Amino acid sequence: MDYSGRAGGGRYGGGGGGGGGPRRDVDEFGRDRRSRPHQRKPYDRPMRGGFRGGGGHAGGGGGAVVAAVDEATDIESRLASLIVKVGDKNTPTLQNNLDALSVVLEKDYGKHEATVLRTFRQCVLELPWKATVYAALAGLLNAKNGETGAKVVGLLHGVLQREAGRANWSAVKVLMRFFALLVGTNAIAAGTLLGMLDAFLAPVAAEPAPSARNSCYVAIAMSTLLWGGRSLQEQAPAELAARLQAAEQYVQRAGDGAAYPVAAVTTVLGDAPARGPNGLAQLLDVLRAVAAGEWRVDAIFSPHALFTSELEHATRHELPALELPAGLAPGAFYTPPEFLQLVPSPPECAVRRFVLQDLVADTVAQLEGNRKDCARYVLQIHRLCNEDVCTVMSAAGRPENGGGGGGGGDNANDDNAAMGVDDAADPETSLVFEYAVAEALLTLLLQLPEGRHREMYYAALAIELRKAEPQAMAAVFEAAVGNLVARAAALDVECINRLSNWLAVYVSNFGFKWDWRRWEDVAGEPEGAPRRRFVQETLLKLVRLSYLDRIRAQLPEGCAGLVPAKTPTHNFKFTVQAMDERTREVSVALGRCLKAKGTVEQAMEILQTHYSQWTDVDDDARQALAREMLVEHVLLLGSKTFSHMLNAIEKFMPALQQFGDSPEAKVEIARVVEDFWRNNSQFFAITIDKLVNYRVIDPSTVVEMLFGPPRAAAGGWAASFHVWEILRNTVNKVNMRVAQLQARVAAAESAIEVDDDTTTTTGEQQQQQETKASGESVEHVRSILAQMEREQRDVVVLTTQHLARLLAPGAAGDETDRAWLLGRFKEFARTYRAQLAANAAALDGLDFAPDVRSVYDAARALAA
Repeated sequence: MDYSGRAGGGRYGGGGGGGGGPRRDVDEFGRDRRSRPHQRKPYDRPMRGGFRGGGGHAGGGGGAVVAAVDEATDIESRLASLIVKVGDKNTPTLQNNLDALSVVLEKDYGKHEATVLRTFRQCVLELPWKATVYAALAGLLNAKNGETGAKVVGLLHGVLQREAGRANWSAVKVLMRFFALLVGTNAIAAGTLLGMLDAFLAPVAAEPAPSARNSCYVAIAMSTLLWGGRSLQEQAPAELAARLQAAEQYVQRAGDGAAYPVAAVTTVLGDAPARGPNGLAQLLDVLRAVAAGEWRVDAIFSPHALFTSELEHATRHELPALELPAGLAPGAFYTPPEFLQLVPSPPECAVRRFVLQDLVADTVAQLEGNRKDCARYVLQIHRLCNEDVCTVMSAAGRPENGGGGGGGGDNANDDNAAMGVDDAADPETSLVFEYAVAEALLTLLLQLPEGRHREMYYAALAIELRKAEPQAMAAVFEAAVGNLVARAAALDVECINRLSNWLAVYVSNFGFKWDWRRWEDVAGEPEGAPRRRFVQETLLKLVRLSYLDRIRAQLPEGCAGLVPAKTPTHNFKFTVQAMDERTREVSVALGRCLKAKGTVEQAMEILQTHYSQWTDVDDDARQALAREMLVEHVLLLGSKTFSHMLNAIEKFMPALQQFGDSPEAKVEIARVVEDFWRNNSQFFAITIDKLVNYRVIDPSTVVEMLFGPPRAAAGGWAASFHVWEILRNTVNKVNMRVAQLQARVAAAESAIEVDDDTTTTTGEQQQQQETKASGESVEHVRSILAQMEREQRDVVVLTTQHLARLLAPGAAGDETDRAWLLGRFKEFARTYRAQLAANAAALDGLDFAPDVRSVYDAARALAA
């Protein structure tokens, strides 16, 4: 969000060297104005007589009206800009700025109520690191005018209720922090906050067993206590102790591996102490440390303490009871991560480190729609820190006064300061802000059982962070990733995959440059060693994103053996040298037909004519030979580019479907594709995906092909990242299709509900006829849904059976191979835990090895 006061020209954002006023190229929240003609809304078009000028319908009076509207818009834009900018930094002028802004808002609130409330709502939600500032501002408004304060508090409580109804738990957490801070400003009573906390803790007390819902509610309650604990300690110490005790008891139950064994599938780093699921134990440790220090959270400046005399007589507002949604699936709940410590950090900085990383995580979640703004604001969080809280590496971010915040006035613009890296920023002796940011980002990337956002978002955000601070963030990411890769043997297999994807995209945006020399020694490790597999898979992904020669040129000599010796290409079976005479005749004839843009019928006629003359083989063998010949030539026809491949498959889809008339035939088609693209995993994955889309092969076909030779034993899976990618894409596609059809059925059923008691007029008869037609459509969609649900069940059960077989005691493969495959089973079980639970009747009786059974049980518990 490029807010107008920040990036506008001039001292106060008005353009030029000395002018003020709002920027006209962005709105009050920095979003680009759609001013180009083809993007204008109808009401944005120029009026007769000029866009801003006179020439109205009544003798030219329209210009005055437009000028008045424009003046009101400018005032509202100024007000919004003031709210957005306030508290960007912890500076000596912050107290005066807040006081002056509260006076302005109190004065103009009646005229611009909608703008003030809208901006307040957006700032509280989208700038969570400034919660203390906006709580103080709301408190000052309330102290000056209780009615205005009631409207602000009531609006945000309504937003909180709405977001809770939507199960947007990250927004709920941010808003609960704001209400916790309002207790300190005297805008709400301690009892009101306790009632809001009880809305989360009461359901946990009623059903105390660990679950995704309870973990979410307890996490939000503990996060709220972190920021409201000091006020509650002063006003209601006994009630505070009771809520803290309830949270402690739940965290202890959730950490009991026997009662809630989900840690087996939610642990990112296996060499770290087992602390229970997600970040509850870490958050509890922070709460205990803060409670021991009289509930002081000194990482972020809290300006309401500057206005004690003004706030102590303010009106306290009562709020309606908070209602939480019922009947949500376990996957709908928020699970807080445990922040990874990837670089050494002083133990005494643990609380401050957590607070900063929690604010980073909330900012990343709330600004997910705009990576550029998110990166910019993440790097500004330290500016609101108290003095000596953290060290900043970048010269642009280092404070002039030696504290955690930037020097100068509240509107000072230091974005163009000289770049550099502070050599004195040592993470082992102080809390270095950039390292905390990198750790938070990588924690969110690697969060289990699944991340909150797409993997690409975290890669794009890292790219923007490095662009903003090129030297500092490049060094920080390199150190953090290096430390993670050094612990690859303890890293979850899915997390290795995610980190590899992230690093490939990140490096590809900076000229593919990376310090590969630090990993030269991995070439001497065994083929299945985790570090070697990570580096090799990352390099293969970089080849996909570029080309082989460019990547090879970036590598030191020791890493040259980790990339292919030749450019990835196809493996066409029917070359002239590798065929007998009669096979050559078929291949040449079919190849000429396809190159000459022959039709499907012509191709099938060639195959029928030639193979009918092979009297020394039976009909099944002739069919298999013809199928292989056609598939090979169709793949060769499309081997030039992805577009060529899609066009070739689409053109010859009827013939391919005709040859795939049985499950065995479909598997043979898939195996021909695998052999053809054995040297190009990217084309292999795309071709299989399109064959599934066009129903040439089934999802279960893909499973049978992937678990056949050469991966019939565990040893074939250590080097098969791309194979697992194909399997996951196939299952995801089936699940997505089922979800789409379920939504269509629900929509169609709701559309055909009619009132049987009404009299039937002509119009109603027509409506009933349409309803009948819709009813027939519903039956059709239901039949498709039933088929897709069968495919979903088949692919999940079949994959689980194959994995259980390969992991059974005595199965082929060494310990390293089995460890990789067990990691893949963990990934499969936690990702598709809902489908495993739905098919428990078919899966519970499988003969699992003990460690495999524990993973299966953990995934089932996670789905509860």
